Amino acid sequence: MHNKLMGLVRGLFFAAVLLVAGFLSCLTAMRFAIRGNEVKVPNLAGRTLPEGTRILSAYALRLKVDSHRYDDRVPKDQILAQNPIADSRLKRSSQVRVVISLGAKKIPVPNVEGESLRAAQILVLQRGLTLGMVAAISSETEEKDRIAAQSPPPAAQFAQSPTMNLLVSAGKKRREYLMPDLTGHSSDEVVGGFASLGLKLGSLSYQSVAGVAKGTILKQFPLPGSKIPEGGAVDFEVVR
Repeated sequence: MHNKLMGLVRGLFFAAVLLVAGFLSCLTAMRFAIRGNEVKVPNLAGRTLPEGTRILSAYALRLKVDSHRYDDRVPKDQILAQNPIADSRLKRSSQVRVVISLGAKKIPVPNVEGESLRAAQILVLQRGLTLGMVAAISSETEEKDRIAAQSPPPAAQFAQSPTMNLLVSAGKKRREYLMPDLTGHSSDEVVGGFASLGLKLGSLSYQSVAGVAKGTILKQFPLPGSKIPEGGAVDFEVVR
């Protein structure tokens, strides 16, 4: 009885081993069958559309254009991205989706020279550009608050950078004068010569001083030796 029972156990054990071995063998065969139907996805970056199609055909894969996108680094009509990525595995006859480069985005450069700053700002934004640095400079030819120069210049036609910098006219540079010492002079004589120099008479204050002629300049501002711009005002204290 014992021998029969042991024989039955051995039979069941060997049957189980054969069953597991058969299952593993079947699983391995299925894996090889599936693996044999897969290929490694090639790298299509930098290829043109015809080149990418030809390469994928050799791997029994198909190419599909997913979208187009501007890119400063990848020339126009070249593949800049793909899905699945290179070196991944894919079943034969499957699609590889790609993004085609439109090249660097070229924005027409508006000519804003001579325009007011406000008008230039509006035109720059309408063209899809970003306003960059705005600086001021004296100009003998351009009116104040008008655009004297721009970067990129109008001759560039297309902007490679989305930023435009502007140089705004501050008008003609005002001349400067070295303030002379006018104390002791008659205010009537001094003020009369102001117009020819482009200076203005500022405030007048009066002080009574015995023995000094009426209208004599006692003090001045700016002080002697100081610089005063054209159109600046000079204040005096004179004898009453």
